[in-house]
Amino acid sequence: MFWNGERGTATALADHPALGDSRRLRALIDQATSESLDESDEHAGLLSIIREEVVCPFRARLGGIEVECIRLESPRVGYGINAVCKASGKLHVVDISKLDWVDPRPEGFCWIEAYLAWRDLVD
Repeated sequence: MFWNGERGTATALADHPALGDSRRLRALIDQATSESLDESDEHAGLLSIIREEVVCPFRARLGGIEVECIRLESPRVGYGINAVCKASGKLHVVDISKLDWVDPRPEGFCWIEAYLAWRDLVD
């Protein structure tokens, strides 16, 4: 997806504070998917950047309970990102969209936001 109409124009926009949220997310999506040929490639590009940029563990909430997300992983089938969370000595594996975010957000959180925005676009 080339949100700006051509390759390479989004890279400098990724962290620009004056951009609206939608435009900022579109710039991040473009940055992650600029070499993509299809939806599968776009998904792989976003996952690759998330693996590099998002720092685990981090805190979040799941169903009102505070959890520690110890890692992110791909589901066995299809698109998605699973959050492997620990709470009260038990592991919970859930789709990342099921988490409620608490402050401080994890380092690299903007890439999770971009992924969720991309997923809304392709659904």
